[in-house]
Order: sequence, then C-alpha cells, then structure tokens
Amino acid sequence: MELTSVGSAVQILLTLLLIALALRFVYRFVIDFPPYPGSSPLQGSKVEGLMGEDEFWALIDESKRLSRGRYDDQVEILTDLLEHKSLTEIIAFDMAFAALTMRVEQFRYWEPVYALNWGCSDDCFIDFRAWWIGQGKNKFYWSVRFPRLLFFFAVRDAWEQYEGLQYCAAEAYRNLNGRDIPAADSEYSGLDDTIFKENLAFLKYPELALLAW
Repeated sequence: MELTSVGSAVQILLTLLLIALALRFVYRFVIDFPPYPGSSPLQGSKVEGLMGEDEFWALIDESKRLSRGRYDDQVEILTDLLEHKSLTEIIAFDMAFAALTMRVEQFRYWEPVYALNWGCSDDCFIDFRAWWIGQGKNKFYWSVRFPRLLFFFAVRDAWEQYEGLQYCAAEAYRNLNGRDIPAADSEYSGLDDTIFKENLAFLKYPELALLAW
C-alpha cells in the first residue's frame, strides 16, 4: 500500500514537472506573458527626459522579434534601431534603460539570479538585468513582481551570455555623434535591502537552481 502511494506521488511530481517544462518552452519560444496591469518605474519618475513607456518597450519588443530570440542579434538590431533615432531620443532611451536597471539592483532580485546561475558575481548581475529587460515588458514586469516566474524563460549565463544590451544606446550615440553618451541619471540608489545568504538561495529557489544543471 505504501509503495503504491509513493509511486502515485512520484507520478504526480513527474507530471507536474513535465507540465512546467512544457509551459517553459511555450513562454520562451512561442507566446509572451499576459499584459502586465500594474504601474512601472517609468511612470511618474522624477527623472526628467526619460523615453516614454510605450516607445521604450516598442524598441525592445521590435529588437526581440527581429532577432528571433538570438540575443547577440538582438543587441545589433537594437543598436541599429536606435541609430535611426535622434540623439535626444537615444539619450532618453538610455536613461529609461538605466532607470529600469537600477530598479532591480536589489539583493532580493540578485538572490534568484544567484540560484539560477549557481553563483552570480556583481558583473553577472549587471549583465543579467540588461538581458532581463531585453525579454520585453510583460516578462520583465511580471517576473520583477514574482521572481519565480523567471523559471519560464530565464537561461543560465553558461548557455547564453547576458552582456551587450546595456551598451546599445552608447554605441548608437557614438556612431552618430562620435562622442560618448552623457551619463544616465536615476532616482534609485541601488543595493539598500538585506543581503541574502548565498547557500540558502538554492533552497529558496530550487526551480531556478534546477535550470542551472
């Protein structure tokens, strides 16, 4: 009787795992997350000169669509899209990108990323946040609110490099103007919450740690 119960439990767990992996495939390669209904850091920001929410995410989404999920291509495509904008618009995009990056520069977001990568340096965390924004508005905002949702689309650094998207505006500005882009301002101060315990990150986010294997 006990063996039957154990077998049933294992079968249920395997079924749930297969369902989760199927959903992961769907959300990574087929469909987006549902529209995010909440507010964003770009709305009502005290920093002047930010690119508007719709225009910013339209550029991100277009670069994502044209790249067909290939991150290196997305970096090149976004740079090209920005080169068709004015210098003022490029600066506005860079400021909005910096605002979102700083919004998630907190230990409570570093913790799930640490579990996902089985370790994550400060450089890794910087690069991941750029990749994170590059996945689009709905995936970014939903998983900022519920970090466990990273399970459905995130990838480990060893599989796909995160670096690149944060430099697109600077590269486009330099290509058009021959000068460095002005430093972006942000109202967020960064790491101001409680540091996480690294060993416990894997226990807190076992589903993300599983993706690192």
